[in-house]
Amino acid sequence: MKPVDVIIPLYNKERTILRAVRSVQQQTYPHWRLIVVDDGSTDHGAQRVQQLNDSRIFLIRQDNQGPGAARNRGIEAAQAPYLAFLDADDQWYPDYLENGIAALESRPTASFAGTMYEEWPRQIEMTGYWHRRGVKPGLHQLTGCEPAPLAEALMMFFHVGTTILRTDIARKYGGFYTENKCTFGEDTVFFARLVFNEPFLILPAVSVRHNRQDSALSNDISRAVAPILRNPSLLLDWCPPEKKKLAEDVLCYLALRTAHHQARNGFRKTAAELLERFPDARQFKGLYRLCRVQIVFSPLLKYWVLFKRFGGLYIRPPIQRFWRKLTGKPIRDPEQTREPL
Repeated sequence: MKPVDVIIPLYNKERTILRAVRSVQQQTYPHWRLIVVDDGSTDHGAQRVQQLNDSRIFLIRQDNQGPGAARNRGIEAAQAPYLAFLDADDQWYPDYLENGIAALESRPTASFAGTMYEEWPRQIEMTGYWHRRGVKPGLHQLTGCEPAPLAEALMMFFHVGTTILRTDIARKYGGFYTENKCTFGEDTVFFARLVFNEPFLILPAVSVRHNRQDSALSNDISRAVAPILRNPSLLLDWCPPEKKKLAEDVLCYLALRTAHHQARNGFRKTAAELLERFPDARQFKGLYRLCRVQIVFSPLLKYWVLFKRFGGLYIRPPIQRFWRKLTGKPIRDPEQTREPL
């Protein structure tokens, strides 16, 4: 069985880092090495990792350069044929690495694999959402003839905590985006290049828990314009000629979806600028017209979104617990591995 190097970028996550590390230690797949890259933290997270005294864990320190640079430093230090990434506030279920490596070993044409996941604290299993967007388990490779909404969904499906890939492929496409210590969408650049160039697997198992309650960066809606939209050449310059038109349409669709979310959250100016920057987004007529209406009513919509967000946080979990109890569906809760604070 081939080894895998796991890379965790660490920046001021003293409260959650041991939870993430222990989810790696509890993997059923034994052939792993963990590389924790301390990106100039000012808390005691790195010391807590050192105190574990685990010979399989390696700590690298660097001045603060952002999460993309920290992951790239881990890629440079990697020695295994496979790589997996995990953020310091997320966690894996015990079968994550075993499932991912087995899938890649059985399908040698695939360069990377992504698995389904859950989002907390809302306790949402994301399988249904991605299925509705056309993201289904199996081996995929873009041809350039796919509908742009499907290709965009496949591109956005992949996240750092849910993806295992071949190390040589990670190095081939330049790693993660690092300009200006980018802290939002730096992984989108990387995974977009992979999706438009390489065959990939989508795995049905729910093997990852994404803890949004512990991620200040992912919850900052005001910043939610990925660098790939500010500079489309980050993807287009890496696309094969036969897929460049699809990539352009995908960026238009991503810009439209981003404008939709910005308008709903009260950021009218950002939404309008995105539609102006990507005029071909008009081809997606239904969503485009809806977005235009949302821009007009943006100052009011943000209050409705806030009500849904915080209302759902407290209303959805007890309903889900009742339904799971009624149906007998087990609740896998890795929170039991949390380090006492």
